[in-house]
Amino acid sequence: MRNLVIVHLESLNLMNYRMNRDKFSALREIEKKSLSFNKYFATATSTLMIIGDLLYGGLEQFEQCESLDYIPQKYIYESSLFDDLKEKGYETNIFIYPEGADRESAEERHIAGFQNKMVLVRNYEEYLNSLESAMYEDRPFALMACNYISNISLNRYAPNSQYVSGLHRWENGYRFMDKCVKDLWELLEQKNILHNTTVLFYGDHGDEYWQHSFHGGLTHAIEPYARLIWTPFWIYDDRLKKGEINKLTCTIDLAGIIKYLLFEEQKQLIIENCYERKYILSRGAYAAQPVRKETFNKAYSLTDGKYFMLVSTYGLEFYDIEMDPECQNNFLDFFVLDNQDLKF
Repeated sequence: MRNLVIVHLESLNLMNYRMNRDKFSALREIEKKSLSFNKYFATATSTLMIIGDLLYGGLEQFEQCESLDYIPQKYIYESSLFDDLKEKGYETNIFIYPEGADRESAEERHIAGFQNKMVLVRNYEEYLNSLESAMYEDRPFALMACNYISNISLNRYAPNSQYVSGLHRWENGYRFMDKCVKDLWELLEQKNILHNTTVLFYGDHGDEYWQHSFHGGLTHAIEPYARLIWTPFWIYDDRLKKGEINKLTCTIDLAGIIKYLLFEEQKQLIIENCYERKYILSRGAYAAQPVRKETFNKAYSLTDGKYFMLVSTYGLEFYDIEMDPECQNNFLDFFVLDNQDLKF
């Protein structure tokens, strides 16, 4: 059986990744060897929401939660991706470095599954050692590396961040994230297991620096504008043809894609065959969470990869995100609603 490594790229959207090429030399080199998805969108603007969506392969598991501390009385899904892989004989591990806000309560509500835990490792060398020890050579493994070093509220842990202003601190976080990926990749190369390992890289969400509101200072876990949910995603697997794909893809597709890649025995795989999607729903809070307009405003977005609609307590917005990925030009500003008809 093939091994699996999932690499979490914290607070990295596609625009920042593409435009700041000098900060991501290791990631760019790996992406060149991979199949990259240009129309991948995250299903939430919160890290823990994304991890839950990815591992359960759906949006419904925690929509009943009134907060990130809320523990459901009844669960929609009975197992996570890593639970299923463990049942099939995989050694499964999820490591978080260097901090994890709300991690303890997330464990209590089984964010990673009912047979798996997210293990917090605060020291970087110990984090690398934990990853290396979980790369078994005598049995299949599934490993998830969640490095939060580039989180806007945590990147002070990156080297020298305490000596620079907040205007430059995000850069330190990204550069150190790139170094962490380089170190992880070198472990896989040293163990000579890349030929039998599928590696996924995904951005959980981007950050917005108050282009649409101050949000009490929050930069994510807010309205799912395109800047926040249009994130990098690529797959390294030597059976996949490297290059780019424009097929619409989102977080809840990943569990199915992973199972296809791990258990499909064909020598040449075609990723388009394993899922189909016409549009993507994303949100900034669970359905049961209360509305707090100035911070966690309730909002949902719907996109087909070109047109983008966002609805919140402030109203309805509509954009062409190929032309306007920053969502600055609301097309509805050019129309008036007259007796149920939109007029230009």
